Amino acid sequence: MKQQCKYGTLFVIINTVILGIFASLSHFAYDLSGNSVIVGIFNPINESVWEHLKFMFFPNLLWWIIIYFIQKKSCDIDIQKWIISTAVSVVTAPLMVIFLFYSYTEAFGVESVIIDILLVFVCYFIALKLAFHIYQYVKPSNLKVIISILIISIIFVAFIVFTFNPPHLPIFFDKTTGTYGI
Repeated sequence: MKQQCKYGTLFVIINTVILGIFASLSHFAYDLSGNSVIVGIFNPINESVWEHLKFMFFPNLLWWIIIYFIQKKSCDIDIQKWIISTAVSVVTAPLMVIFLFYSYTEAFGVESVIIDILLVFVCYFIALKLAFHIYQYVKPSNLKVIISILIISIIFVAFIVFTFNPPHLPIFFDKTTGTYGI
């Protein structure tokens, strides 16, 4: 019989570190790949805020998929609750980055690579903690699952489309090169 797994603070901290390290490494994936378009779809292609949100979304989504398949071998996991929690996490992490990044850079005029890196870990922690809270208390339904899948899909497609055809808005602008997109 499968057990009811607990996703407490220690689990969240360990996986925040794993995700943060993976995200930090993905920052360089596009350049290291020789500017491969396929790699660029899933990893930042420039220094715009939008492109950096990719490493808050794609590793996060991949993590939820991998952990599900690892955990379902020994844990009783409700797939509907898992999908809903995944959506919460992949929406929360990028939104927290946008909110916190613009709060300290625009409101206070601070630019710091160290703060940017710490921000990745803080936002992953908040996203995972919130998602597992939702997992614990949500009352799943088919409608919530469908909405969650739609949200994940829309964000997924938006990252692909805006890699090649970004709107000319500040979040898509790479200040270092003065360009948008690929």
